Amino acid sequence: MKQRQKLLLAICIFGMVLSLAYYIRRNPNIVGEIKAPVHINIEINKDHIQNIMIVASLNNFDSDFFLSPTSITDASVHSVILYTNVKNSKQIPFVQALYLQIPQKTARETLDAIEGISIFIGNKLFYFSHTDILSLQSKEQDGNLLYFLPGLKYQKSFMGSWINWYGDLNLAVKTITVFFIYPAKFIITWFFFLCFLFLCKENIMNNYNSLRKRKYFLEILLLTIVILAGFFLRFNGYVRFSSWVDELYSGNIASNPHRSFLSTFEDPGNPPFYFILLRLWFTIFGWSEQSGRLLSVILGTAAIVSLYIFVKQFAGKKTAFLSALLMITNNYAIGFSQEMRGYILEVFIVSIISLRFLIFIRRQNIMNLLWYIIPSILLVNTHYYGSILIFAIFLFFIFYTIEEKKFSLRNTIVFFTGNIIIAFSLLPFFLHTALSKALLDQNFNSAIPKIGFLWMCAAILILILLIFYLCLRKTNLWKRLFESRRYVLDYSFFVTTVVFFIVFGLSLIRPMLTNRYLVILLPLLLAILGVLLASLMQYAHSKTITCLYAFGIYICILNGYQMELWGYSDLYQEGAAYISLDSAAHGKNKNMFLHPAVWLEMPDEDFYGNIQLPPFTPGDKYDVLYANPCYGGDFFAEIKRADINTGKMLRIWINETASVWKIYW
Repeated sequence: MKQRQKLLLAICIFGMVLSLAYYIRRNPNIVGEIKAPVHINIEINKDHIQNIMIVASLNNFDSDFFLSPTSITDASVHSVILYTNVKNSKQIPFVQALYLQIPQKTARETLDAIEGISIFIGNKLFYFSHTDILSLQSKEQDGNLLYFLPGLKYQKSFMGSWINWYGDLNLAVKTITVFFIYPAKFIITWFFFLCFLFLCKENIMNNYNSLRKRKYFLEILLLTIVILAGFFLRFNGYVRFSSWVDELYSGNIASNPHRSFLSTFEDPGNPPFYFILLRLWFTIFGWSEQSGRLLSVILGTAAIVSLYIFVKQFAGKKTAFLSALLMITNNYAIGFSQEMRGYILEVFIVSIISLRFLIFIRRQNIMNLLWYIIPSILLVNTHYYGSILIFAIFLFFIFYTIEEKKFSLRNTIVFFTGNIIIAFSLLPFFLHTALSKALLDQNFNSAIPKIGFLWMCAAILILILLIFYLCLRKTNLWKRLFESRRYVLDYSFFVTTVVFFIVFGLSLIRPMLTNRYLVILLPLLLAILGVLLASLMQYAHSKTITCLYAFGIYICILNGYQMELWGYSDLYQEGAAYISLDSAAHGKNKNMFLHPAVWLEMPDEDFYGNIQLPPFTPGDKYDVLYANPCYGGDFFAEIKRADINTGKMLRIWINETASVWKIYW
């Protein structure tokens, strides 16, 4: 490489780094969630509310934040909750430290009047009891005392001392993804990046051609990059949100290693395999939210590999890589990889089943059938949609063998026997749980709405696509574009369509059709899309058309990532943490916990390690009653039924929309 070219490369690299830093510095919100919101609640005697303020040390200056009462209480309640959130011009700033500001003349009595301070930074609670507050260090400033609030930090960083920083890895992942998703917002950086690629074009091509000669090494290298990219997209922020109610059920009840093993069989909608797997995982790696979600992160990453192997076997490496790229960035795949539910396990297993089935259909022997039966048993014991998918595969076997003129009564009976074995594996769960709690219970899955207009439109659209697909199979275009990949395309299209219409038909009788359950079809849908993209690229006859196809693939990949991640984020963790710490700080009081009617019966201990207060029933007497209305139900209707005086309720804001309640007798 000539000296001049080296100089230009150095300029390009310097320009990329400088311009990227400039864009992010100028508009940090472009990157997405890199700063956690900060919400502050102070319980204080009403007589001293005018004497207190929050001072936040921001990047270049200090800013005052006034506190206001969260609720109006009766005269008999001496305390009030003062609240503020740290926000400038509707944006979350970088916060370096927080202080209580109190006039020097009234400092001692004001500190004595504070019962507790709760600061929510993202989904983490930092609590200061009355004793903690009295020991705060202070400094004088303009006739006021500033009391430093220690120990506030969401995550450590090498880049700064901000207390609300989501982490350096998060910034790296967000920056890289936003750079590719919104190229127009990094126009100068992209200019230097493209110049860099142009200058290195010859070296890149030489290295690529050298690697192509070592084809297995190149494949392993690219696959490793794909897997790492998928892992980091799933690992980043995997515990940033509190577990939602179904996750709490999975971790605290169904898979709780401290409960009876039969608890893994108690969920009527979900057979026990995932719960057994999660329970085993907890036993080995510890019972915690982080541990449980990390299993899903690993399964979500493994699902990329299983899809790649399945598609590669029957459609080639190019198609497999395209399908894997789509899986990496798909919002459903990322979202389900960050929650303690069995859906991502289904996604992982479906690709394995598809691989083993297409191998069996080519070579119909007992060993191949056995390798198909094993993952199928795992799938039907993970979710009841798995049984529908296995039935759809059986129908495909019948239709395919007839169309290909390979139908054999003996082989069909053998395959049918294999499906009977799969069905019998579900018998223990069916008899113990599903029969009485699901099939015979009309309230089972009552939250799923009936078939609506959008689902009707989806059914019509899929029917039109089915007709178009059947017509396309009879044309020369089909043979030219898809003949080499027809096994994957026929299988994926047939099974996807049959599963959808079976579920759609059953939902006309009893609703069971929902996006969340249909994620079982995700590998097949991505395989179809991968085949379409690879086939079109293969028959491009010019560089311009190839570039257009590549741009279309780029848009398809990014379209998955730009969508909002799947899943829910209740606030049980934050509310329960406040109740646990605040009740511990007021140990002389009798504390009761008010359960909304729809809330699950939690065990004596949960994996957050919170204190579990005794449940409240109407008529009980208490000194302090806590309520955490984190999920479902009409909370205020519950309060009314319990004959609780709303004038004695103090509201603690967790964020701008959710809160936990402290109720005095």
